[in-house]
Amino acid sequence: MLRNLSKYTCKSNIKNVFFCTLVNNENNRMPNKYETVFTFPFIKYIAIFNRLKLYHCVAAGVVMPSCGVLEMLQVFSENTFFTAAYLGITVGSLLSIASLPFKNIIGFLYISDDNRHIKISYVDYWGKRQDKIISANDWIPLMDMAPRKLDPLYLSPHLSDGTKYKLFVKFGKVLNSKKMGEVLE
Repeated sequence: MLRNLSKYTCKSNIKNVFFCTLVNNENNRMPNKYETVFTFPFIKYIAIFNRLKLYHCVAAGVVMPSCGVLEMLQVFSENTFFTAAYLGITVGSLLSIASLPFKNIIGFLYISDDNRHIKISYVDYWGKRQDKIISANDWIPLMDMAPRKLDPLYLSPHLSDGTKYKLFVKFGKVLNSKKMGEVLE
């Protein structure tokens, strides 16, 4: 059963647990060379803003119990715990709601030398950079989508699996418009 492992691609998310899928090596070779065709210079600020809610949750998780213990020991005045809890929950929910429009924003787009694969680098809801390599056939062309009212601000590319992204072409830098137009439009 494990004789011919060269046909399988294995990935491990958890220690000692592997997920393997059958790969046709002749047609699905992942290229090593990608050309950067788009960059969004403000992605680092969006990542910091999205990461704030994680830092706030950790800080609130430390401050609220500490205030409760110190209030019980009568080091702090009454209602200090309630004030800390109110601020922790209110600011946490405010940051969570305010960062909803800033999820799945594309920071970098790379296209392989043979124009068959696209590498999407985007910032997720928690402010972490995610890299996804897809086939160019999985990208739904931008010209095939219906126009939207927000198109002058950002484009909303879709993948065939239903994933939606935000592409700020107006505020970003298109480094190779010819290649980007051939593959993405």
